[in-house]
Amino acid sequence: MLCQLAGGVFIQPANNCPELYKTLHFNELAMPLTLADLRAATPPPDPTKPDTSTRTGQPADGAAGSFESNTRGCAPAREGAPDLTTIDIPTRARVPARTGVETPDRTKQDTPTRAGAPARTGPIMPGAALDWCVLQYEQRHGGFPARGGRNAWLAALAFFCNEKGVPQSDLESHAAGYAGPDFTTDEIARTIRGIYQREAAHHSSKPWEPPTVRPSFREEQRAATVAPVAPAVPLNTPTIPPEVYQLLPEFLQQCCQPLPTARERDVLLTGALAVLSGCFPTLEGLYRNKVIGANVYAFVVAPAASGKGALDWARRLAWPHHQALREASQREREGYELQLQEYEQQKRAAKAGGPLPPRPVEPARRRLFIPADNGAANVVKTLAENEERGIICDTEADTLSGALKQDFGDYSALLRKCSEHEPHLYDRKTAGTYELSRPALSVALGGTPEQVARLIPNAEDGLFSRFWFYAFEAPHQWDNPFAEPAGGSLDTWFDALSVRISEMIAAAGAGRVLVRLTKSQQVRFSTAWEAWLSDGIADFGEGSGSAVKRHARACFRLCMLLTLLRCFENGEAPAGRILTCEDADLTAALAIADVYRRHALALYERLPRPAGSAFKSASKYAGKAEQEARVRELHGQGLSLREIEAQTGVPFNTAARWLRV
Repeated sequence: MLCQLAGGVFIQPANNCPELYKTLHFNELAMPLTLADLRAATPPPDPTKPDTSTRTGQPADGAAGSFESNTRGCAPAREGAPDLTTIDIPTRARVPARTGVETPDRTKQDTPTRAGAPARTGPIMPGAALDWCVLQYEQRHGGFPARGGRNAWLAALAFFCNEKGVPQSDLESHAAGYAGPDFTTDEIARTIRGIYQREAAHHSSKPWEPPTVRPSFREEQRAATVAPVAPAVPLNTPTIPPEVYQLLPEFLQQCCQPLPTARERDVLLTGALAVLSGCFPTLEGLYRNKVIGANVYAFVVAPAASGKGALDWARRLAWPHHQALREASQREREGYELQLQEYEQQKRAAKAGGPLPPRPVEPARRRLFIPADNGAANVVKTLAENEERGIICDTEADTLSGALKQDFGDYSALLRKCSEHEPHLYDRKTAGTYELSRPALSVALGGTPEQVARLIPNAEDGLFSRFWFYAFEAPHQWDNPFAEPAGGSLDTWFDALSVRISEMIAAAGAGRVLVRLTKSQQVRFSTAWEAWLSDGIADFGEGSGSAVKRHARACFRLCMLLTLLRCFENGEAPAGRILTCEDADLTAALAIADVYRRHALALYERLPRPAGSAFKSASKYAGKAEQEARVRELHGQGLSLREIEAQTGVPFNTAARWLRV
């Protein structure tokens, strides 16, 4: 029994396969057989039975054979279709030899791809489209059958490749690797050629498109043979000069002393300045006629395994004070729980006519460090419970950027306000109402350049100008991980320094400490930053001006911190005093701030800018920010979400989430 396929082709079902016959017979009566029908109807190979799907000789009428041999004298000619019975099919000897392709040696047994599979040297992969089609087809329908159903498997693959636009010659070259003693290359070529001729109208009807994110395996192989492109020039950023360390207060010199390399010392100093700036809430100064604290934001940027881990030692300096606050808070909470139990007992007794006792007040949860992995409501609550002060310190910037991506966790606006000590009002039905009158945060982060882009999508983002940046790229060098430091274990070293920090915090917390500059120092300060502002604008444009101005304020905050540490070094009690900055501390502050300014401008040059700026490169994160800005612009023009989707390609639900509609 021969059954008609799509395009007037007949095929005889495999022996003892009524399911295939029913499927084919149904399609003969109802509709043409599609590629999906052919795949679903193809039976799994049975290695225990002889292969009747193909024969080396010309099959007799009604015998099983290739697609083409089963159609001779049986298929009704479709109007305009070629006569397949008169096509001149050249032998393999007449086919031009493929350049650079080694003919498989069929006399040697190759390792089969699965049990029972015929020996093969592997098909040729001429193009990425063919590579993708074969991979997808084999994942869904299995590899090339060992015996039985081989011709149907190959025909279905040809249908699929034809739809995807794979050139016929590419598929023929690839399929030649499936040839065997009872499945010749001539039969393979005839099958593929017949499918491509009959389905010429559907060629490339569902074209394959190269991936946009990850290159295909074939493209990676080709790229490996091409001469590599020269990488981008590394960040050539300066280190903090050694003579500057000699000007620092003795405590900071001792912090950096045990670290062996200049980059590690700079990373530790940067983190220590940021952490210490959040340890003295009573330290204040007057800048632009506004009282400000010493709080600064710092971001250490470097590739993985480049020494950013030194930032963790900076956190160790204030960690004992953080633990002391947590332990005291826990004791207060335990006392509160006992008072609450007594209150409930007295409340029940009051129902009998006794006086109603006052309800105990729940104590605040005291802490110094605020986790970066946090939600907006909890950050606001923590600040409210800790006199509107706190420190965020994390060696992985993704921890913070991941939290800010969440709708419930986005507190980037709070970060910007805390840097300026601006009021922040928070009111949620479930989280409650909080009013922060003068919040202050210190931030110390470490991360890779890619993590910077996730947190700060473009150079004109408000967070960029509020951060000190220490960014570097350096070739990896091996150092002995078992070398014993001259001063002993780093844990012991920093534990001793942390005890001194706890003592300083207690002494400075006894009263307000105000730091000021002398008139000559103010002139020196303004002259330096006026020149740096002009240089930055001349080299990087007006957009860099905001970063330079805010770096100037951070430089004054550094003067405040150095002055306080110098006071402790001199054995003086700073509480309740007005301290004057020493010239050496101003010199050190200006030198360190200049290094951070140059690092920030180096990153500013590499980070994307919003649409319309002169910056040419753009990351995927900046692209998302630009898309969101475009969506908001079109929404402001009165366009509906569907119209916005049609113009920008941003999905309906994504645009609705951005607009909160």
